Amino acid sequence: MNKLIFADSAGPTWQKLYNNSHFALAALLPASLVSPQDGAIAKVADVGLAAAITVHNHVALNYVISDYVPRGIQAPVRVGVVGLSALTALGLAKLALGGPGIGGAVKELWRSKKE
Repeated sequence: MNKLIFADSAGPTWQKLYNNSHFALAALLPASLVSPQDGAIAKVADVGLAAAITVHNHVALNYVISDYVPRGIQAPVRVGVVGLSALTALGLAKLALGGPGIGGAVKELWRSKKE
């Protein structure tokens, strides 16, 4: 649990996950956007995006906390980030599995702008 709360300084495993999330986002977002919304490729890409976005944001927010939040309140803020990351994971998973998908939601936003 301590590694989850202090994800920015939890060691090489978390750093590797964070670094690889960049590549996952770069590959999965276009795959999700260009594939048919109800296809298997879009579903796999959306589930991967949900995981990659959650990991990427969680570790990045912990870096922000280390750099900008006063030391005295870092621990409770980090616990809040764990809760925020859990909500992010649940929301994106629901969107990916039960909704139009992450790519589908982005496409819907673009369509509404054109009209």
